[in-house]
Amino acid sequence: MNKDYLIVGQGLAGSFLSWNLLARGKTLTIVDHEHQECSSLAAAGMVNPITGKRLVLSPRCEELLPYAKKVYEKLEQQFSRKFFESKDIIRLFRDEQELEEWEKKSGRTHLKEYYGKRQTPGAYSGVLNDERGSFLIQRGGYCRKLDLLNCLTEFFKNKGALVQERFDYSDLAVEEDHVRWKGDTFDKVIFCEGYQAQDNPWFTWLPFKHAKGEILTLTTAADVLPDAVISCGKWCIPMGDHRYAVGSTYCWDEFNCQTTAAAKEEILNEIGRFITVSFDVVDHTAGVRPIMKDRRPALGVHPEHRALAIFNGLASKGLIWGPFYADQMADFLTEETPLEDGVNIARFRFNSVRRL
Repeated sequence: MNKDYLIVGQGLAGSFLSWNLLARGKTLTIVDHEHQECSSLAAAGMVNPITGKRLVLSPRCEELLPYAKKVYEKLEQQFSRKFFESKDIIRLFRDEQELEEWEKKSGRTHLKEYYGKRQTPGAYSGVLNDERGSFLIQRGGYCRKLDLLNCLTEFFKNKGALVQERFDYSDLAVEEDHVRWKGDTFDKVIFCEGYQAQDNPWFTWLPFKHAKGEILTLTTAADVLPDAVISCGKWCIPMGDHRYAVGSTYCWDEFNCQTTAAAKEEILNEIGRFITVSFDVVDHTAGVRPIMKDRRPALGVHPEHRALAIFNGLASKGLIWGPFYADQMADFLTEETPLEDGVNIARFRFNSVRRL
């Protein structure tokens, strides 16, 4: 059978891209091993416009965040489910430097819609350690990504587009203008493998700099914490039913999805510095964020094999970046619309290209 595209991976990248291509009337097959080794499942789903100690606006947030929210609205209408939860983010000041950064940035006109009011120390006395005070980050929240991925999985199954098995590179035959996989012919294969792309024999030349992260799920006796995301180095996201996702860690030299006692201890120690209520740990997950060395997405076609493409590098911003760049990648594939220079893999030097 002849089809337009073979998609390898159904995490956030593969799901958003496949959804876009199907909406354009394209035929495709998605291969995914039931989300095993999928970094998207270990991500908590936080969407935070203001990040870092310098309280900077996330890159292109003013464009990409509204775009993502519109996509989530379309998905919510399609599946009759609520995916994106708008929540204030309580950012606790950790030191005087952060206070100074807030004072410098909060008055800037283009940031006012993100920088909410400052709150005095003790506003959350009894549940949070906010001795330096806090401020509210607006326009953020979290996405129920597991619900979203599960809905898309069922959607792809009903379309007859999803094959749930592990992809073996040796099964792929690469020709000049097409690929063949298990008896079917495709115009292109698009690899949306997350961190596992480091083992892809055609794309090992890309400068990956992945980071493993671990998160915990906590439960409290009652909903005593504010109904908001809480951020103070680590973060805490309300998930309902007295449950909270907390994290995360960064490990730059271990790439697997195994949880560790050291990461659990780190999270609990840091969370314990600003959450003063008692809680129990009920779950612990790990994943690897697919990151490029320049911290930007990686989209495009292989320099030597035009039937091979990649959509990767969404890092920890997949919920903000994914909807926008999946649409851009779909336009590139179907209409040959140029990719942005900053995300096109052509920005990297094509050295040490390996072949099967």
